[in-house]
Amino acid sequence: MPNRRAARSFAVVSAAVLLMSPCLAATADPGHPTPAELRAAQTKVAAAKQHVATLQARAERAAEAYNGLLARAQQAARAAQAAQVAAARAQVAYNQAQGVAVGAQAAADQANASAQRALAAQQRAQDVADAAQLAMNRMAAGAFQTGGQLGMAAQLFVASDPLELANGRNLMNQVGAYQQKIIISLHVARNLALRATEQATAQQATAQAAVQRATAALAATATAKATADSATAAATAAARTTRARLHEAGVAKAAAMVLVNQAEAVLGSAVRSATSLQQAAAAARSAAGHVTSGQAPSDAAATAIRWAFQEIGIPYSWGGGDENGPTRGFAQGANTVGFDCSGLTLFIYGKAGIHLLHYTGDQWNVGRRISSRADLQPGDLMFFADDTSNAATIHHVSIYIGNDKMIEAPQTGDVVKVSSAVRSDFIGGTRPWQS
Repeated sequence: MPNRRAARSFAVVSAAVLLMSPCLAATADPGHPTPAELRAAQTKVAAAKQHVATLQARAERAAEAYNGLLARAQQAARAAQAAQVAAARAQVAYNQAQGVAVGAQAAADQANASAQRALAAQQRAQDVADAAQLAMNRMAAGAFQTGGQLGMAAQLFVASDPLELANGRNLMNQVGAYQQKIIISLHVARNLALRATEQATAQQATAQAAVQRATAALAATATAKATADSATAAATAAARTTRARLHEAGVAKAAAMVLVNQAEAVLGSAVRSATSLQQAAAAARSAAGHVTSGQAPSDAAATAIRWAFQEIGIPYSWGGGDENGPTRGFAQGANTVGFDCSGLTLFIYGKAGIHLLHYTGDQWNVGRRISSRADLQPGDLMFFADDTSNAATIHHVSIYIGNDKMIEAPQTGDVVKVSSAVRSDFIGGTRPWQS
């Protein structure tokens, strides 16, 4: 990528240097250069080309590093937003749990109060029943002492329901009004005491269930509070991480700008005029019209290649491109809507449902690794590095389309186009649709 541009630019630069040399201008007939002079000039031009290529590669690698940090900052921002939403939801759940717990405790208090009232009523009813039983006992004891109606007294004394017994055996006609009143009072008092006991038992069961619900609600409140506290802490940490990532991206961008400016200082501005870019786009589309891609091995690869062909002619823009298409970039790409190399590949694979980050370093780690150019299949991503033994020096990515061809967003001043995939700086490839 940088080598082709360097070759064009420095051929012009070297020629200009030779024409403008004071020594040549002072000599009317310089004569033919000697072989040694030619070799020396070629060596200087080659060194100049290599210098420019190195500067461009360093600048592009720095820009890709910025892309990567920016992508991570954006991920962190999304995670922070999600954490804030989770914290807000957890707080709402905690507030609701508190409300439930307060209501459950109030219900338990009311149930306990009702149970206490029922127990008090039970005790009063039992006191009445006890008093009635005492009167019955005295009546029976009096009968024994006076020798009257001993059989009847004994029967009434041991009966579970004296009134029922008296009615059943027609004993009520054998006692006076006072004794009848005692028998009836005992019957009524026993029944009232029984019902009071049943009500007290039911109220106690209700109160116990209400206390259990209140206890569970309090436990749920404690759990909800712990969750809310944890979510709030996570949101705070995520926000802190976002700030750190944005700071790192800002530092990386500044470093990339320094290298970009250094490259521009040597090469001069590489920004083309609109007319020149239109011509380059037309040429790229015309050339692509004669290119046939290989058989894609998957639907994802076929989709990515199809979209790559559709983007041919789009200008190169530093930092340009996202999953929605070409965008303005930064530095040399600040005023150009287009793609840089990793912006193009993330866009075309985004159309295939595979989401890549805007960074060659991350794209290098997505999918199955392909070590040899001979093993590449259409749709594979190709990566290029300054040092083909060190992935940290990767500075460029393209999509292989078969037949030793690739589609790439090469460099500032150029457009997305079909290029030869045979390059000495190839470090390896990836197959994004395979793990």
